[in-house]
Order: sequence, then structure tokens, then C-alpha cells
Amino acid sequence: MRTAATILAWSMGVHVLVKFTFFALPYARRRAALDRAYSNQLSATAASDRVLLLIVVVLAVILFLAGVNAVSFLTGLWIGATLIQTYFHRYDEPLAPGQAPLPPAGPIKLMSYAIQADPWRPWPQIAALTVLILASFVALVTG
Repeated sequence: MRTAATILAWSMGVHVLVKFTFFALPYARRRAALDRAYSNQLSATAASDRVLLLIVVVLAVILFLAGVNAVSFLTGLWIGATLIQTYFHRYDEPLAPGQAPLPPAGPIKLMSYAIQADPWRPWPQIAALTVLILASFVALVTG
């Protein structure tokens, strides 16, 4: 079980870092992808959010079966939740003309468009997350 947890940890870290590469695409491509994903809907992730929640539950069970340290786990949850909270708080300015989504536009859709309009605005949170992931990779290698 410990080996499975280690493989999953590597996979999750790489996955997070790879997701940031989407921000390197030109704005026009990111915007076109958002327009396609949302179409005339308020949400583009309803189904994938349910799948991700199930994956979270499965991963947590695997970690606890592998003997995860509860203090480390809870601290990691707090760090991750705080990083994502402060990440979203960086998007506190209205979108420029031409960057807002077409109606209907609920809060999540507006946030998605704001992120793609200026993906590096929360650079301190992105940098902190990247450093923490890389430090975790080093810890996995050095034991």
C-alpha cells in the first residue's frame, strides 16, 4: 500500500505542475477553450467535479491505509486550502471589456474567465505551490 501511495503522490505532483502549462498558451486559445467548455451553461465542470471528489475520497482512504501521519495530513490540508483560498482572492478586480463571458455568467464562470484573462496574477500562490511540490519530490527521493 505504501508503494501505491508513493506512486500516487508523484502522479498528483506532476499533474498539478502540468496543469500550469495551460497558462502558457496564448490568451486567445485559452479563451476559445473556455467558450467551448461553457457554451451557454453556468458550469463546465459539474460532471468532472463529482469524479474528482470520488478520487479525493479514494486517495484519502489509500493514504490512511498506508499509515499517513495525521499531523502531516491535516497540516497539508490546511496549507492547500489556504493556498487555494488566497489564490482566488487575488481575482478581486472586474474583467476588462471583452474578457467577460457571455451570459449566463454565474460566479464560477466569471472566476474561470478572470483566471484565464490574467493567470499569473496569483503568482505568489503558484510559486509557493510549485516550491512545495518540488520539495516534496526531493523528500520522496531522499526518504
